[in-house]
Amino acid sequence: MQDEYDPTTCPVEGCEYEDAIRSVAAHVSRSSDDGHSWDALDYDGAREFVMSEKRRQHAESGGATATGNGAEDTGGESAASTPAPTLPPEDPPEFGLDLDFVRDVLVLFDAVEEYDVDSLDELDTFRLVNLYTLLSDVSSSADDARKEVRDKLLEVVQDDRRVESDFGAVKRTTHKRRNLKDERTVADHLEAAGIDPEEARSFDTKKVKKLVAERGLDESSVFDIEKRTYVRKSGADDERRRKAYNRLDPELRALVDDERFGGK
Repeated sequence: MQDEYDPTTCPVEGCEYEDAIRSVAAHVSRSSDDGHSWDALDYDGAREFVMSEKRRQHAESGGATATGNGAEDTGGESAASTPAPTLPPEDPPEFGLDLDFVRDVLVLFDAVEEYDVDSLDELDTFRLVNLYTLLSDVSSSADDARKEVRDKLLEVVQDDRRVESDFGAVKRTTHKRRNLKDERTVADHLEAAGIDPEEARSFDTKKVKKLVAERGLDESSVFDIEKRTYVRKSGADDERRRKAYNRLDPELRALVDDERFGGK
């Protein structure tokens, strides 16, 4: 099946690698230089890059998946011929956050308590698969909840502001990604600003950026600029976490190793 998404370029400034979205993500992950680092690129790994790029392309295309003739795919039938069912309104959740991760954690705790072993070497393959899949579920559902909270923080935390809380701190930052426009456009604007295009003959991103800054040229004339705003954890208070842990119901604390948080 043909990929419904367009090829994309490597998010690393100055890198010209272009391929399918997942191939670009793999390219970044395989590269060993400092620039090809998910931390440096402000992505939480390859998965977030892939999902972010797909959302961007989806939004730019108007949100519709097209068929070969350019019309929205409706499975061969007119949308008007099959009215959408009217669903009863759902009661809003008591807490505006998907709590699937809590259920996943409790199921995982129950499995750990049931197995009650001192080493993974004591577990057979079946139980190892159980633990692995449950841990994967916890990781995925907790990450979904984290992103919900992150999106809300983006609405309330000002740029370049660091906010501390009981258990840690976050900071909001805006990252600019610059992609050079076509060579003719870049050359024309450099010449108009009195810059010899030969000084940036290969139109290397770093060279052009430096020349633009030196001559006071509007960078948007030679760069397509994409801004990405994010909040990232910037600190943690382990002592407060230990105290919060010790306030938990003893039955809950009994499910895990007390020494993990310093014990009582």
